[in-house]
Amino acid sequence: MSEENFVYTACPGWGDHEYCALKTIVKDGKIIRTEPAEYTGAEENEGFICQKGVCSWRQVYNEERLTVPLKRIGERGEGKWQEISWDQAFDEIAEKLIEIRDQYGPEALAMWYVPASLPPSYGLEAVLMTRFSGLFGATHPLEGWGLDNGPFYAAYYDMGNTYRYMSCDPSNWDNSDLIVVWGANPIENQHRMAKHIVEAKSNGGKIIDIGLLFDGTAGYSDEFIPVKPGSDPALSLCMANHIVANGLYQSDYLLEHTVAPFLVRDDTNEFMRDGDGNYLVMDKVHGLVAVTPGVKDIPGISALEISGEFDVFDVPCKTAFTRLAEHLSLYTPEYQETVTGVPAATAVRLAEEYAAAQRPYILGALGLRYQNQGESYRSFYLLGMLTGNLGKPGAGVTSELGTGGWPWLLNDGPIVCPEGPEAFKGKILRQPDFWEQVQTEQPYPIKALMIPSGNPVHNCPSRGRWLDEVFPKLDLIVDIDIWMTDTGEYADYILPDCQPFERTEIVMMGAYNHVVLSEPAIKPLGGLDPATRYYELAKRLGFGEYFEKTAEDWCEIRIDCPENPMFAAAQPPITLENLKKEKRIRLATPPVPWDPFLGMDFATPSGRLEFYCEKLVPADAQMARYVEPFEVPTVASKAEGKNEEYPYQFFSGRQRFFMQSMFTDDPVMRELSGGKPSARINPIDAARDGIKDGDKVEVYNQRGHVVATMRLDEVIPPGTIQVWFGWRNKHFEEGMYSELLVPMSSRETMNDVADLWWKHMEEEDRVKWHFFLGSEATMAGAWDTIWDCACNIRKVADAEDIEDGKDA
Repeated sequence: MSEENFVYTACPGWGDHEYCALKTIVKDGKIIRTEPAEYTGAEENEGFICQKGVCSWRQVYNEERLTVPLKRIGERGEGKWQEISWDQAFDEIAEKLIEIRDQYGPEALAMWYVPASLPPSYGLEAVLMTRFSGLFGATHPLEGWGLDNGPFYAAYYDMGNTYRYMSCDPSNWDNSDLIVVWGANPIENQHRMAKHIVEAKSNGGKIIDIGLLFDGTAGYSDEFIPVKPGSDPALSLCMANHIVANGLYQSDYLLEHTVAPFLVRDDTNEFMRDGDGNYLVMDKVHGLVAVTPGVKDIPGISALEISGEFDVFDVPCKTAFTRLAEHLSLYTPEYQETVTGVPAATAVRLAEEYAAAQRPYILGALGLRYQNQGESYRSFYLLGMLTGNLGKPGAGVTSELGTGGWPWLLNDGPIVCPEGPEAFKGKILRQPDFWEQVQTEQPYPIKALMIPSGNPVHNCPSRGRWLDEVFPKLDLIVDIDIWMTDTGEYADYILPDCQPFERTEIVMMGAYNHVVLSEPAIKPLGGLDPATRYYELAKRLGFGEYFEKTAEDWCEIRIDCPENPMFAAAQPPITLENLKKEKRIRLATPPVPWDPFLGMDFATPSGRLEFYCEKLVPADAQMARYVEPFEVPTVASKAEGKNEEYPYQFFSGRQRFFMQSMFTDDPVMRELSGGKPSARINPIDAARDGIKDGDKVEVYNQRGHVVATMRLDEVIPPGTIQVWFGWRNKHFEEGMYSELLVPMSSRETMNDVADLWWKHMEEEDRVKWHFFLGSEATMAGAWDTIWDCACNIRKVADAEDIEDGKDA
């Protein structure tokens, strides 16, 4: 009997934002199972595996996976393909790219890369794609693309740093006495997070879940507070109002760490300044005191005024805290009830429980996919500021609920910019402009699209925009994937990719303070790794000498980080040779869990927490506010009628058996998900509309439709129609749920705040080609509108007729 061996693998279910590594067990040259990764040190018991991770290895042997290059021989979308050799594929693609480059310029090639779609995020595919694009001169159309942008908006304007606040070690909330899970479902989808929520509850903490659906997290919690779609900031701002109006805030904390004492002009809403541009505050003993921009400490003060109205140089002013109190007074318990559906008394009780808790944590996440999402996350941070719970052990606020340890980066600069950043030839395109530029071809045309990572026809709405507006204008579409996806169906060439189990990578995202080597468990059964693929393509385009290294060579460069003390002091030293022996090596991190508020230092213009943000004054958005969702259905019931034509909210939520459109190709996962797509409706709405369980219905709006079997489910709130995200177009009898969605990152979803945000990114030189070049603009200047979607329903066939085979 041969022995079992193992390697570590980046889990294919990467988009859950757990960023797990798996222990992949191999015997006789075949993968036989996967297990949780085994970490060391403080993370010794932090390795987890979910049902997707357990089943993931079977994808390698799935008969549906692509193993040879395909060339389209019919019309796009017709499904007619010819198997060709790798040499033929690279020859023909390179020939077409040269033709497009010579006629339109290299920027006519757009490269589409979505990090969460290809484990590990920011792995070799991303690094080498960026290198290739910079040498060729391609366009990156994913800056300002909208998805998940709310947390980044709040972090940038309130704390001054876009990425720092996107992760937090979950052990920080083990001893929290109150956890408010807001817009997330970690009990079902994020096992590491779930462990520490359970730990907090075991230690006596109370768990409150606020959300749309009664899901697994709601079931585990001590209390579930349902809210209407897109209404979240009205509730959180009502809580803030009650805290301020009843003196439940922490004055000393606000004076020390926030802009609360800063004077604000009544005439311009800007901070009051002296002739040297310093901020001004009012001290009870010394009068006006100047505050140096960017310097948090204020020397020469005795007792700062937190509230009040003052005339300064004949200009009426108020403190920022007074302005906040006036602003919040609009959000009464009764008003928020009309918006959220939460009883006024419940909102008051929630505010008082939060303010009274010694160590409360708000776990905000990526489950608020509305245009007003940024206001929600700013209001969560506001609650933390008012109560002094940011930077306090056992207390805090997360906005992305991204698991992880201390932040660190790899040595990717020399790879992505072999001739230096100034020689990088790639061009940047804000995604709202991408859709328009494809049509107008101004200032230059987009004629080719290469998709190394992602399935945009499926998961970057709307489907109709791609098929009807973009693809007809393109001369070349190349999809790189493991499966025949909704995007691949319309490609001219499909190049099969390697599975994570077949490639060499360094796992950095969320790796629990460890550097993990993801090694091939088996030889590739189909597909080429990024190192080989980009070399073959680049040499045909005239710059192959830049891609002559192997995957291991590139990984060795990436981990060469002697200037990073966490790398330099790690034992054993972090080398490729040692990683092959150890599989993972723990970084020499500080002796405390990562908390983004450690040190309480902020990169805002004031150097303080800015609940009042002067940079947002031009858009009248200086304080968190409730903004009505982009597309408003009836919300609660047809009887209330805001939108008679499309009275329901359409909710395409994620579920635990799929991850985006990944795992949809696994037959076991499909069976666990019901075997086929279905829609869900609350029984109250179903009774009113004459819908029975099992009826076939059409869900539709002005953009598209989908036909599915309707299921009655009390988990779904009244006024909502839900179809699970993840099913491919081929699984539906007719239509596709993504046909209905508001075109995310399109010009019509922009507003003054989004445009101002993008302007600030440009002015501060934060718009660069990619994350590897220091860009913060991928997650800026646009909104996630996936759930801002209204719809209606009509019955297509009765359940009885379907059972009898009589339905048309």
